[in-house]
Amino acid sequence: MNTSDTPTDIVRNFMSALDDNNLDTAANYLADDFQFSGWTPMPLDKNGFLGMFKDIKEGIPGLLFNLHNVLEQSENRVTGTMQIKGYQTDSFIIPILGTPPIPQTANSVSLPTEDVTYQLNDSGIVAMVVQHTSGGGITGLLRQLGIDLPIVQ
Repeated sequence: MNTSDTPTDIVRNFMSALDDNNLDTAANYLADDFQFSGWTPMPLDKNGFLGMFKDIKEGIPGLLFNLHNVLEQSENRVTGTMQIKGYQTDSFIIPILGTPPIPQTANSVSLPTEDVTYQLNDSGIVAMVVQHTSGGGITGLLRQLGIDLPIVQ
């Protein structure tokens, strides 16, 4: 992370690293006490978040977040909108969510747009909060792959 980066730069660079499946770079933008919430049934810490997307990208390697409408609300708060899209090419499992193996379905996913808020401090992004949208989140992603698991949003 470059010390001259604005909060908007940090968020955009972080999301670009996720899009590119460069999780080591993405991790550098996250504070050690990072929390991810709203997209999964329970909040995830830094390792849980990175592990979940590593697992998902094993089956959907071209998964993109398509972050847009990025606005710097204050020096420590950035908002945006994301629309996750991708094409499943392989089976995968998400151990942190307790899923069984998700078989390869060769389905495309295109989730509804979801608003997201990032909280930052001197050590990086400390929170990423996704405003749940009907048909979105991990449940929406799995349903579009034809998997109906009892993951409560």
